[in-house]
Amino acid sequence: MKSLRIRQQILVLCVCSVFIPLFIIGLYSILQARRQLSDRYHAQIADAALRINSTIFDITTSLYSSCENLAKASYLSSLLGADEPVSAEDALFRQAEDTLSTLRVTTAAVSAIHIYTDNPNLPTGAHIIPVENYDAMPWLLTTENKFLGDWQCLPVADSWGNPVYELTLIRQLAPSSARYTAFLVVSVDHNYMKNRMLDSDYLVMASVDNTPAFYASESGWVQKYIPFPEGTLEDYYSYTGQLFIDGTKQLANIITFLPYRTSNRFYICVADKHFYENIDRITSAYVFILIMVTILPLFSVFVFSAAFDKRLQLLKEVMHQVRMGDYNVSRFFGGDDELNEIYSDLTATVKKIEEDEARFYQGQLDRQKLINRQQEIEFKMLSNQINPHFLYNTLETIRMQALAAGCRDVVSSIKLLGQSMHYVLENTGNDSTTLEKELAYTETYLSIQKLRFGNRINWQISCPEGFHASEYKILPLLIQPIVENAVVHGLECRKEEGMIYITLEEEPSGLLMIWVADNGKGMTAPELTELNARLSAVASDSGSSIGLYNISQRIRLLYGIESGITISERQDGGTEVLLKIPVRRNEEG
Repeated sequence: MKSLRIRQQILVLCVCSVFIPLFIIGLYSILQARRQLSDRYHAQIADAALRINSTIFDITTSLYSSCENLAKASYLSSLLGADEPVSAEDALFRQAEDTLSTLRVTTAAVSAIHIYTDNPNLPTGAHIIPVENYDAMPWLLTTENKFLGDWQCLPVADSWGNPVYELTLIRQLAPSSARYTAFLVVSVDHNYMKNRMLDSDYLVMASVDNTPAFYASESGWVQKYIPFPEGTLEDYYSYTGQLFIDGTKQLANIITFLPYRTSNRFYICVADKHFYENIDRITSAYVFILIMVTILPLFSVFVFSAAFDKRLQLLKEVMHQVRMGDYNVSRFFGGDDELNEIYSDLTATVKKIEEDEARFYQGQLDRQKLINRQQEIEFKMLSNQINPHFLYNTLETIRMQALAAGCRDVVSSIKLLGQSMHYVLENTGNDSTTLEKELAYTETYLSIQKLRFGNRINWQISCPEGFHASEYKILPLLIQPIVENAVVHGLECRKEEGMIYITLEEEPSGLLMIWVADNGKGMTAPELTELNARLSAVASDSGSSIGLYNISQRIRLLYGIESGITISERQDGGTEVLLKIPVRRNEEG
């Protein structure tokens, strides 16, 4: 057990002094690196959100300022409040159209600019459009102070007729007549805003108030709501952290700002869909390196300690083997250290002991060889005395002598007895024979009994047409004991014409049915009931049931509990034994 303690000490020392500190330091370094990397990503995405925030604020403020002078122009107020019909050639009308057209052309951020008025005295121009009411307008009058303006996201058609969404400023103008109203509607060019936005792998979304996004770097997110993780009631809402977008966990930064002189709130969302993937990949790489740095040395120490322990165990086992008197030790130990020197000294000592003891035991071995030769001779003589084959050969010698002396009856008797003994010897230790051989052995037995009892013993073997006994395999010594039981207990009271009936048949169910019946004295109904019951339990008294019980148990052990022996009374008198076993074919037959 000392070697196990030494190995444990080596492992514990290495783990406690090297690997645990190394693992702790490595794990702390990985966590610090992950935190620094996360902070860097957070700073980058926050900076990107601020740049986009500044871009949109600059666009909206610049556009609002450009429209400020137009809203305060007195000639435009007079035009929009005209009580008399105005023609398209009117100076004020032309001046207003030219001003709007110039603003549209010179301002890159503007995609469209129109003035909508309910004054029926004005003609329809390129930019001034009279309307009966504002219900059909795509923009909504949502602000309480419409003179300051309102930012909305409105659909417009691009050059191919496809709908796009643009950020639009709706500002109410002040006609000179209070009977009329007018609204200035200025749309921010979608392509201009896209060109001003950040060009990166980030998902960028921008919305005004709690409306769907008017801008998204991915077209699929236009006119969809920003997935806020919390409430958005604060004037300056800000959030940086985890956000699920399209079922993917992403790092997101959401900020808001209040535009110049309007009551709206703009929300900017910048999301990095690769953040968690990148940081997990880098962390996994660091963890893998840490594991390799920890596991490989630990594995080396484990292998070394295992090899060291194996050598100690071998040395211990060899010493124990020598102590127990077994000097047949291995001559190979391995290594080039003190353990190898100890092992070499041990093997040299063992060799010297073997040489000394060899001379001591040599004389005893010579004497023991002589004793062994004598015992072998005695064993062979004893074997010849008890060998059944010796008895069989002796019977054959007697038969030949009787034949030479002309004693035919003795020759027949000895021949039948020899055949019977040969069958028993042949099947001793075997678990199968053919039905044909078993029947031949049974007839041999009956022939011997007939020599003894004469006409009191007769037999008849019956089987269906086409039934070949050589095709079936059964347990040896199975039918003869039943026949012997019928002779001894069934026919002993008869003076003549005793009959043994052996009937064989194969059932369609796969069972081989063998009936052994006699015309002897038979048994009463209580005796039959008791005998059948005793076949299922070990009989303690002597009698016929013991032999039948042994046969029944042999059958059930080999063929299963569905097989067995059933005893019944024959209608014509006597007893009938039914033997049921599964059909087993003789492949050699």
